[in-house]
Amino acid sequence: MPIIQHEHVGHDSAIICAEKLNTLRLQRVQLTLPEHQYQLFLLIPYLLQINHNQIPGYSDPATPSGICGFSFNAAIKHACQIADIEYFPLISEQPYAFEGVYAMGSSSSFGQNLNSDVDIWLVYHRSLNAADLKLITHKTTRLTAWFAQFDFEVNFYLIHPNQFQECSLYDNCQPLGEEHSGSAQHWLLLEEFYRTHIRLAGKSVAWWPDAQGDDLLFLGALDNIPASEYFGASLWQLYKGLNKPHKALLKVLLLEVYASDYPQKHMITDTIWQYCLADNFSEDNDAYLILYQRIEAYLLSRREVRRLEIVRRCFYLKCGIALSASQQVQNDWRSQKLTQLTMDWNWPSSLLSTLDNAGNWHSGQLQWFNQQLNELLLTSYKNLLQFASKYELSDRMRVEELGLLARKLHGFFNDDPHTLPALNPLWSQGVNEPVLAVWYSKKKSQYHLFREITSTKQLIGQQALFIGKTVVDVVAWAVMNGLVTHKTRWFGIEQSKAYAGKLAQLASALIPQINLSFEVTKRHLCQSWFYQQVILVANMDDDPTLVWNGQEIMVDYMNGDILSLGRDKQNMLSSIDIISLNSWGEWHCHRFEGEVALLDAISFLVLGLKRANEQSRISVVSCSAKLSKQISDQLSQLLDLCYQTIQGVTDSQTLLIELNLADKKYGLHFNSLGMVYKPLIAHKTVFHYNRPRLVTHLPRPELNNEPFATVPTIIQRYISHGAKQFFLRQLKQKLEVILVDEHNKLSHTVLDKMTITQLVSQQSMHFVKNSHQDQQAFFNMPQFFHLVRKDGVLLVEPFGVTEDEMGSAF
Repeated sequence: MPIIQHEHVGHDSAIICAEKLNTLRLQRVQLTLPEHQYQLFLLIPYLLQINHNQIPGYSDPATPSGICGFSFNAAIKHACQIADIEYFPLISEQPYAFEGVYAMGSSSSFGQNLNSDVDIWLVYHRSLNAADLKLITHKTTRLTAWFAQFDFEVNFYLIHPNQFQECSLYDNCQPLGEEHSGSAQHWLLLEEFYRTHIRLAGKSVAWWPDAQGDDLLFLGALDNIPASEYFGASLWQLYKGLNKPHKALLKVLLLEVYASDYPQKHMITDTIWQYCLADNFSEDNDAYLILYQRIEAYLLSRREVRRLEIVRRCFYLKCGIALSASQQVQNDWRSQKLTQLTMDWNWPSSLLSTLDNAGNWHSGQLQWFNQQLNELLLTSYKNLLQFASKYELSDRMRVEELGLLARKLHGFFNDDPHTLPALNPLWSQGVNEPVLAVWYSKKKSQYHLFREITSTKQLIGQQALFIGKTVVDVVAWAVMNGLVTHKTRWFGIEQSKAYAGKLAQLASALIPQINLSFEVTKRHLCQSWFYQQVILVANMDDDPTLVWNGQEIMVDYMNGDILSLGRDKQNMLSSIDIISLNSWGEWHCHRFEGEVALLDAISFLVLGLKRANEQSRISVVSCSAKLSKQISDQLSQLLDLCYQTIQGVTDSQTLLIELNLADKKYGLHFNSLGMVYKPLIAHKTVFHYNRPRLVTHLPRPELNNEPFATVPTIIQRYISHGAKQFFLRQLKQKLEVILVDEHNKLSHTVLDKMTITQLVSQQSMHFVKNSHQDQQAFFNMPQFFHLVRKDGVLLVEPFGVTEDEMGSAF
């Protein structure tokens, strides 16, 4: 692409040009939004101009209000009448609170659809203090809730006028969260604002080249965007893509396009201005359309036709115009241009119908599209990571925020075979399946889940919805992702009807058990994970109760031990599957088999249970043909006992549970490091088979107080397998570093003339420079903890995240 030569335009001419574009965008909002939403849209500046107890959002008489140069008009009065709220055309004598109110994003563009939200930037007066901003935030939170009553999503962002120019002073104006990118992107966020904003009230934004003047709002120049910001911005867009991957894919690819031009700067903002100077205010002068065209040109130059095809589908779906519905086409200003594009792409009418019916896509269509999106997102991220690895991280980026984003993404994109991945429903209104079938591939030793298949003949050419190592994997995945209802019919391909009944039994038992409402907070992500929910599934395969000929009523009467039952000391437990949800929001499923399956399962669980809290849930699902209630009850009691035991251990003692298992007796030794089990020697005079009992071992010897001996004890509570963790303690001229690697191997060093901040920056940069070589490490950024001593007690605190931020949702 040729370098754009900026044409110098007089101040007045530039203002006229920019205002013409703003007016055009306001007209497009009216053409794009449903009428009731458009009237609400017009009310946004009015609700910030007036602070009155009869106006929506009111919470406090001291809440700052008023917008620079605000003027009342008939459209606002009409909107008040439509919304049935009071109209107060009063100009306050108090100084105005806001330099301007602006919509940004897709509101006036090709990218606006019925599900799009509206993002509002409130650029506030620099004289406002923290108390003022707190009052405004309270009001905007109430306004967001008020708009939501009308199915209109409006998000507000407070922006200091110097936030982008003097970023070090205002990094914490918008901390990282569900809607705020924190320090992950900065100048690239400003560029998006410049290319998409609509002035609703207040000062005109100086967004074009060389714009200046006291009557303009100047937020900053886009001359020197640091290369490393493309890494932070890509992390943020991928995080946003967990909910809306089709939208994130377009934005991540735009970052890739921008990075390919670096250090030259060919921003969409520049293209829009060139159109304005040429007096081109047609459909071509649209930020979202230009975004697509930039990506198209880039991918064509690389001959990446497959990526381009998915991009085209994402762009079409983002527009939300159903070209196969003639009535909608006639009423939309974008339809003619979009129709021409789809013809240029040689799309058949069948593809248009499929995309227009996205609200009714079944799980198979969703799974295919999700796989394409995730693959392309990772491709772009890898390219951006490789680009960023050549440059230093920007000083303004908070690496702890990047770590939170990476931790969230690691759980989603990692290839751990035990992970149960989420199926994004995208636009689909529901993914319930009337018929599901499980087929076992003997060749690959894998279980395959299919929809609407009941026989082997139908398998040919069909793509599985999900593939797992165990049958519990696939059933749990289907339940977790909402494919299953109590009416779903199950089939076991090449299996008996009894097997199909067992699938249905397991699915029905899991539907009320699997909890999807758990909210992940920053506190969870910057600490070690723990189990939020554990479901133990007993005897789904190889059920020993099938050949047991006893009477269940006698087991209850004799208080029988299902782990060592009757004269033959039979263990009625064969296979164990552990379905778990951890505090990072990740679902996993693990299988344990063999004589000591139960002991291995308990050993696997205990550290995650040690860190668990009172909200954590443990339950048992028994799939046994017989003794189901007895197995469920005894295992529930045992798990509860193990939970109470691991919670009760101290650093100085070990607790023991004695457990009968078949014809052997085992000792389960619990300490702060976990649980190990050992066979106990049986003597005829003392070897009694009974319920588990608790005994206390002798206390451990006292540990030295400083500096290293106590540290492993305290950090054991934070260690997570698979994560690289630094535990740091600042000494006078040195830094004590305890490193626990991904395999829980511990090392200890003391560094001269090093601060915590320096080491965190150094290790984060090392991650960026090297992780692009290993897909498993893409998002596995190190965790950093600060060791501090308070009142004589050594404590572990997450580095860089304040207590105020900890509880916020993420």
